[in-house]
Amino acid sequence: MNERYSAIVKSLDLQRLTVDINEEINIERLQTMYFDFDGDREIELRFIDPRRFTAEQRRFAYALLGDIYAYTGEPIESLKEVFKLRYEALTGLKISLANHSTNTVSEVGLYTDVILDFIFENHIPFKNGYEILPVNQEYYFYKCVTTRTCCICGKPNADIDHFDKALGRRNRKTVDHSEYTFAALCRVHHQEKHNLGVTSFKNKYKVKGIKLNQETIKKMGIGG
Repeated sequence: MNERYSAIVKSLDLQRLTVDINEEINIERLQTMYFDFDGDREIELRFIDPRRFTAEQRRFAYALLGDIYAYTGEPIESLKEVFKLRYEALTGLKISLANHSTNTVSEVGLYTDVILDFIFENHIPFKNGYEILPVNQEYYFYKCVTTRTCCICGKPNADIDHFDKALGRRNRKTVDHSEYTFAALCRVHHQEKHNLGVTSFKNKYKVKGIKLNQETIKKMGIGG
């Protein structure tokens, strides 16, 4: 009995959405589901990314798997299956990086985020650092900050730098740190950033400063 339907969006105005459903809805099934139920009828929405995943995404995923293999000795094929199962458990969807796959940029982006989680949680060293793709940037740099891992070379116990705008002489205990962006940099790269200046440093390493909410700032002790 079908409870899932596909649809084409016709209009979107803030929180009001109009769609044309591609299949005829099974009204009898819905009546059975909602029999003697007086609450709101809720549905789930998932916008389908029309972009097929890219070769760059595949290379990035294999670079991550390669570093896990180098550290753990677990074969690449075995690792692929482990992370496919994790992705499927998280989303209920299949994932493949094969040439014939129709998986999207967003789906493979989430798949590589799942692999990144494993890398950060298990302190897998980065072999050469990564060229982070746009779809993964926010999550990658956030994980670097929250695990204090240098976002360039992967060294642990990195400094948490007020990245795009320096704190200067402002009082660390009274300033609103949520207005700043942050990056995790080892001592070497932190010093290089100060030597080069933020613009030249960003151009060289493609580092993205990320904002943190007050809860994360407090948890990490950034406010002093």
